[in-house]
Amino acid sequence: MLQDRSWAWAPALLCAGALLFALYRSAMAALDAYGVEKGASLYAVHCASCHGGMLAGQEGWQMGSAALQGWRAPPLDASGHAWMHDDRALFQHVKNGGGISPMPAFGEKLSDNQIWQVFAFIRSTWPESVQDFQMNGDPYALLPADLPAGWTYPPACEPGAAPGALTPRL
Repeated sequence: MLQDRSWAWAPALLCAGALLFALYRSAMAALDAYGVEKGASLYAVHCASCHGGMLAGQEGWQMGSAALQGWRAPPLDASGHAWMHDDRALFQHVKNGGGISPMPAFGEKLSDNQIWQVFAFIRSTWPESVQDFQMNGDPYALLPADLPAGWTYPPACEPGAAPGALTPRL
């Protein structure tokens, strides 16, 4: 009588699957690291002059309106508010310019891929909870608990208040 030994392949298949998954994760981590590295270089050339080399923005960026104070570049680290906006709004803002703000359009200078690389660099500086908040795109979710001390909503940028602001998902 022959015994069914088809189950003997199960451990080998599980090991092969685990190996493939590990290789996939390794490749994705390498791509992410490459994007962050390239994004840091692009940020230094195209963004740091306004938003600061350490992503700290310009002093007084939260004061008053554009008409009273002049526009100042906000920080792009977790102390700012870029993470409150969804990817689509951020991408359009960078590619096409800031509408009424002095943010220039970078669509002629940077490819779409390069814009995403800059985003990868900026996101890499945010705490994981802030990254999760931004990726979920829910303007009504509880704010991350580990925001920098003293963080407040920027003027006219509470959820749904500003041009390009997050919109609720239905």
